[in-house]
Amino acid sequence: WQGATAAGGVELSGEAAGTDALNDLLLHGWDLARATDQAYIGDPASVEASYAFVSEIPADDANARQGLFGPVVPVPEEAPLLDKVLGLSGRHPDWTPPLP
Repeated sequence: WQGATAAGGVELSGEAAGTDALNDLLLHGWDLARATDQAYIGDPASVEASYAFVSEIPADDANARQGLFGPVVPVPEEAPLLDKVLGLSGRHPDWTPPLP
C-alpha cells in the first residue's frame, strides 16, 4: 500500500495498485462464484473499497471505461452495495449461468 509500482507500463502508487487488485479479486471472485452456481458475499470492507473505486469511473464515458468495465447496469437504489459495485462494473447482479 506504500511506495510506487508499475502495471502494464503504467506507474501507480502502491495504494492505487492495491485497490485495483482488491477490486479485481472481488469482481472476479463474484464471476467465478456465479459461473459455478455458488453464493458470493464479499467482506464489507472490500465491497466498500471496490465501490469507491468503481464509482470514480465515469458511467457515461466509454473511453474511460474501455478495457476496464462494460456499460453500467442500472440497479435499484435500495440494492445491496455489492449489487451496486457489480452494476457499476457492467455486471448484472441477477445473472445466473444458463441451464445445461
